Amino acid sequence: MRKTALLTVVIALLLGGVSYSLPRTPVHAAIQATYYAAPTGSGTACTLAAPCSMDGVRDKVRTVNASMTGDIDVMLRGGLYALTGPLTLDYRDSGTNGHSIIWRNYAGETPIISGERSLAGGWTLHDSGAGIYKKTGVAPRFRQLYVEGTAAVRSRTPNLNDPDTMGGYYKTISANLTSKQYKIIKSEVSSWSNLNQVEMVVQPHWYHNQLRVASFTTDASYAYVSFLSPEQDFAFNKAAGFYSNNAYHFENAYELLDSPGEWYLDRFTNTLYYKPRAGENMATASVIAPVTDTLLRLNGTMTNPIHHLEFNGLNFRHTGWDTPSTNGLVATQAASPVNSLNVPGSVQATYGYQIRFVGNTFRQLGATGLKLGNGIKHSQVVGNIFEDIAANGIMLTSPRLASAADLTEQVLIGNNAISRVGQLYKNGIGIVGAFVQGVVIEHNEISYSPYMGIQFGGQTGCNCETGMRSNRIHANHIHHVMQLYDDGGAIYTLGRQPGTIIDRNYIHDLSKSTYAMSYPVAGLYLDNYSEYIRVQDNVLSSIDTASGVTATYEQTGIGAINNLWSNNDTLDATVISEAGVSSSYTEPSISLFEENFNGGTAGTPPTGWTVAAGSGSVQIANMPSTADKSVLVSKAVSTSSTIAKKTWANADGIVTMQLRIRPEQTGGWKMAPYVLSETGTAAISIAFDAGFIKAYIGSTLTNLQSFTAGAWYELLLVMDTDTDKFDLYVDGIRILANAAFRNAVENVGGIQLGIGDGHAGSFYFDHIQMLTP
Repeated sequence: MRKTALLTVVIALLLGGVSYSLPRTPVHAAIQATYYAAPTGSGTACTLAAPCSMDGVRDKVRTVNASMTGDIDVMLRGGLYALTGPLTLDYRDSGTNGHSIIWRNYAGETPIISGERSLAGGWTLHDSGAGIYKKTGVAPRFRQLYVEGTAAVRSRTPNLNDPDTMGGYYKTISANLTSKQYKIIKSEVSSWSNLNQVEMVVQPHWYHNQLRVASFTTDASYAYVSFLSPEQDFAFNKAAGFYSNNAYHFENAYELLDSPGEWYLDRFTNTLYYKPRAGENMATASVIAPVTDTLLRLNGTMTNPIHHLEFNGLNFRHTGWDTPSTNGLVATQAASPVNSLNVPGSVQATYGYQIRFVGNTFRQLGATGLKLGNGIKHSQVVGNIFEDIAANGIMLTSPRLASAADLTEQVLIGNNAISRVGQLYKNGIGIVGAFVQGVVIEHNEISYSPYMGIQFGGQTGCNCETGMRSNRIHANHIHHVMQLYDDGGAIYTLGRQPGTIIDRNYIHDLSKSTYAMSYPVAGLYLDNYSEYIRVQDNVLSSIDTASGVTATYEQTGIGAINNLWSNNDTLDATVISEAGVSSSYTEPSISLFEENFNGGTAGTPPTGWTVAAGSGSVQIANMPSTADKSVLVSKAVSTSSTIAKKTWANADGIVTMQLRIRPEQTGGWKMAPYVLSETGTAAISIAFDAGFIKAYIGSTLTNLQSFTAGAWYELLLVMDTDTDKFDLYVDGIRILANAAFRNAVENVGGIQLGIGDGHAGSFYFDHIQMLTP
């Protein structure tokens, strides 16, 4: 039996008491049918000889997927699919009978799904001395432009001179919170034409703000800049010191068009100006701009989720997001607007399960790359490339304290290469998870971004329940991030997250920018109210402490407590070699046992359980309701034992169990639960007795906390058979950490609940989930 450190746990809450397994190499069923689409496709045949459009092939599949006998392949021929709006799929486009509909590239070909329109041709020389060209009649609006496949730069001052910090920048002097003005050096601003179209782009600490200029005044040395609504109302809500020494630049004025590769769109005359780079010929150059925010929308609902869909080998490119041009933008971390604006995903999904994105490329996108949630479950994002993204790479969302329907859970983000996110909205992050459960982030490489690599959690304002738990951030390779901002890290958390583990990540080459402000920068950063997180066995190297970076940081002054740190200061060669993207990557095996008893009949024993009733009974009960049943263990007399036992395939390493217990009396020894090995040895013994939740720590019976009769308690056990240690959470609070097993075992293979000989009483148990990653 290998003896290694505790690695992780993933809690999965599945629908309807079914078992779910994520195989190491997903196996698809036999193909029921294959349909084809092409950039110039039309009609309804959708054959190889007569392919359809993408909308057409979607509609074709709807006619045959009601009762599938195998997977359906949707083959996209190579070429450019130029969309003016998103391809929208809903529950009608789901796989059925456990089979999937797979949208994939035709073998050897490259389908490019793009929101672009061409602006090639029609360019004339506007200013021969400055080398500026123009194109008239350009509408609608956009904030991104690509020339010869490379992103052009919105005209700005100071000019872009560093692709990592995305500077140069000026620095603010201060702000007037009453008049809502920035004070800057007088020479840094001018009376540019179309001044209300000019934006002051400011980075105070973790914020990214696009503030449209309303006006400015000057004195002998300084300028005082005012802004348009609504953004001015949100941009100055911190203390005054927050707004001193902010890195900033101005952009979007014709007069700033002075560096090759810059562009300016005059929205009043619909004229686009561009200063070519060396070697670019505007008579023949490819020039494109986006016309849609989203390319693919998976629109599930709570009552009609979308499911059993896969997207494989596709290329998503060239989306936009023009809202900041008309509303400004004040965005906290993860490019999240503080007002009601919504940053779209170039591909986005809500309310669905069994959705897979495999081997796709997301490049040159104008907002977030892939946005999943609310209500995305049991889905995978594996082996994709994310590059040159305006905001976040991948974003997973649930509301705080999400309902079962709203919760995003059990999502795998694995083996993806993510670089150059935050390219317009600079506080974008590689991977973001907000109030999710059972998410695995592993073997990704995240690099070269102005802000953080991974963020999990959201602001809570208290040490309190968030609904977020049991996530794993494992074996990722993160480097050259935090290249502009302060107050962040390569891996960063917020809020209570019971059972979450950050382990075996390789983090290197972190340096604090000269443009950053005074707040911390760290490799591993547990910020406000981070709780119950285990951080272990990570490798951090080339941490530029001279610039102000630390390897680890915990915000203990604002509620970061109850976290466990261990072995994050060694250069483990195995961790280094195993972290990040691998050509031999296989998806982790997740084996789950779950029981909610809702399909059973009240008054009968639970199906599949071994019951030794003795002098009592073990029966399904309508508690708390007929729609949400549980099992009642009842024993009126103290003679003999009443036991319910369930076994499963033996599991070793990390094993996690979650269940709910409701004791009806404070007395009477209630086994709730005993976790057994394959030989029946009690590895862990938890009991409710004499008013206390109790556990054996080694051979010592220990009172852990008091309990109240007639109340439900949610127990979470994180067990490691390699170390023979476990953590115990009660109602999301860790009450035991690294406690010794009652007996050393090689594996676990069963659970026992009941009331022993010599005791009487009753209790309910429900919602049992068991996971072995």
